Amino acid sequence: MDYKIIKSKYCGFCSGVTRSIKMAEEAAEKGTVYTLGPVIHNPQVVEKLKKNSIIPLNKLEDINEPGTVLIRSHGVTKEEEKQLRSRGLKIIDATCPKVKRAHRICDDLAQNFSRVFIVGIKSHPEVKGILSRAWGKGEVISSVEELAEIDSFDEAGVLTQTTFRKEKFFEIVSNMLKNAKVLKVHNTICEETVNRQNELYEIARNIDILIVLGGKNSSNTKRLYEIGKELVETYHIEIPDEIDPGWLKGKTAIGIVTGASTPLNLVSEVEKRIKKIKNNLTIKG
Repeated sequence: MDYKIIKSKYCGFCSGVTRSIKMAEEAAEKGTVYTLGPVIHNPQVVEKLKKNSIIPLNKLEDINEPGTVLIRSHGVTKEEEKQLRSRGLKIIDATCPKVKRAHRICDDLAQNFSRVFIVGIKSHPEVKGILSRAWGKGEVISSVEELAEIDSFDEAGVLTQTTFRKEKFFEIVSNMLKNAKVLKVHNTICEETVNRQNELYEIARNIDILIVLGGKNSSNTKRLYEIGKELVETYHIEIPDEIDPGWLKGKTAIGIVTGASTPLNLVSEVEKRIKKIKNNLTIKG
């Protein structure tokens, strides 16, 4: 073998995703379970869960009969939760505990500051859920450039999306400190996200190509891809068949990292795909 595969020790589901899927599967044993949006951001897993009567819906109005609704790992907005309860539906709350903590922190900051900044991706469901708990005082920013467009402020509370990139969060907070007199900052980035990001820096020093495996709609996977492409030749894939044989030609050290919603069986399939491609390249060579 003229190459090696270096796989992240953090491949596979994070604890929050594992918990959500387990709760969904247990509930589905008693009947159909609906979720507002996909349980997790991995299309392959979501399709598999559909076969087990775990059905994602785009909006609450799509539920036309009494049933069980599971609040997914990303959580829901305060308004959506109220609507769910007003419908008299059976609710299973599978919101990741790290996200729940961010909800509580945001609520507390909103009670003590006139402005609350949530550092994250505005369109992400987790961020929408956090923002809804800011009592109308919340503002979402994702970059130093966006911060520059914000009106000046003397004091504020700050927290972040649990899967945000840590360096960008620190950069934004550092710039806030240049002007604010009082800034209460909660680093709400999940430790499992930090572990995956930190290890990526280590892996990148010993490889010449990186495969980032995870849903194209997964925020934490996108953050890994962002970091990877700054360090080494990097590709973001959802399924093994997306790997182009040309990527691996001449490569002797191949790294694999995954997002928090990527199952281990997909990692094994990627390894098989890489080995098959490398063997074919050897034969042709």
